[in-house]
Amino acid sequence: MKLFDNPSATVKSRYGQYRIAVTGNIVAVCAGGMAGESAIASYSRDMEATTALLDGQRWAFLGLLHGSAVLTGDGEVALQKSVEWRAARGMAVGALVVGDTTVAALVTSQFARIYENAGVPLGVFSDEDSALDWLASQGFHTALS
Repeated sequence: MKLFDNPSATVKSRYGQYRIAVTGNIVAVCAGGMAGESAIASYSRDMEATTALLDGQRWAFLGLLHGSAVLTGDGEVALQKSVEWRAARGMAVGALVVGDTTVAALVTSQFARIYENAGVPLGVFSDEDSALDWLASQGFHTALS
């Protein structure tokens, strides 16, 4: 994940199977493995603390997923609430990279449903560069852009 190699990115959390970093006006998450309600609850707390530092400004989400990256039923419900909370606090768009997932169609359908329900535009990509290009076209950039 190139973004996490960026020296300007500040890693905010390394809990379990995810990492959160902020660079420019993009909040990036590198995550993998199956996620249930308890994992999403911890992740949501970390995202709330991280996005609070953005002080209400517009920002984009970049999800870099690998492995199974599937949500359980209760994990999907919990993530829906988290995405809605973030949308109300400045998250304008989301970009999801599913090229390294083992079940891309399932992961894509879960996240597309969540973001659609939250009213947040979501782009789905097979690689990080395409996702970053799309985010740039939406007005969001890393610190090195």
